[in-house]
Amino acid sequence: AIKLREKELNLYTENFSAMATQAAVLAGFTTTCLIEIHIPDKTPRFAVCLLHFAAVVSICANITCVSLSTITSIWGSGKALRGKDGSMDEAVDGMNKERGLIFFAFSLGLLGNLSTVLFACLIIMDFPFSIFAASVVIFTAYQIYSNAQRIQNRFILVETVRLDDLTNYPATDVSKKRESSQSLLGSNENSSKNNSSSNDSGIGSSSRVFNGSNLIGRNRKSTLEIV
Repeated sequence: AIKLREKELNLYTENFSAMATQAAVLAGFTTTCLIEIHIPDKTPRFAVCLLHFAAVVSICANITCVSLSTITSIWGSGKALRGKDGSMDEAVDGMNKERGLIFFAFSLGLLGNLSTVLFACLIIMDFPFSIFAASVVIFTAYQIYSNAQRIQNRFILVETVRLDDLTNYPATDVSKKRESSQSLLGSNENSSKNNSSSNDSGIGSSSRVFNGSNLIGRNRKSTLEIV
């Protein structure tokens, strides 16, 4: 059970590490877009505010995902390896509970990144092509959302294995198992004693027969000498 828990801990750590890496890349893209983008002077103020707001949301959400993933991996694995008895289960369960917030931060950062690209297309590009580019961005967001829901429903865990059942037994079951094992050991010892006693009796009877044969041989020799 400890090995299974260790594998589960490594799985969470690797997943959080991969998610933190992707969130850092998205945050870098959005930051570059926010700094390097050149907004025309005739752009409506409302559109510029939407662009800046989407960029800030994307950067903050992605940095939050990176921070929470790193902190959870470091503190969770540290407690699992250096904590007291039962710390492995507590660490794995705690990391499992933190997944929801980390996934939400990553999703929000991805949505903010796509929104930044959408508003940039509408502001920078010309009118005929800007609508087409915006439609492509919206279609990409829809594909990501629908396929994410489909994949999640396909691999969702309806029934999970409780590893506590492998390690925690009721006291009555443990006592019954101990009594049965002790009775088996007692029966094995009795059978071994009976076998040893039967072997000793067989050896004693054979020694008696051997002594009797020696006495008969001596009597025959003595009668022959007298004759």
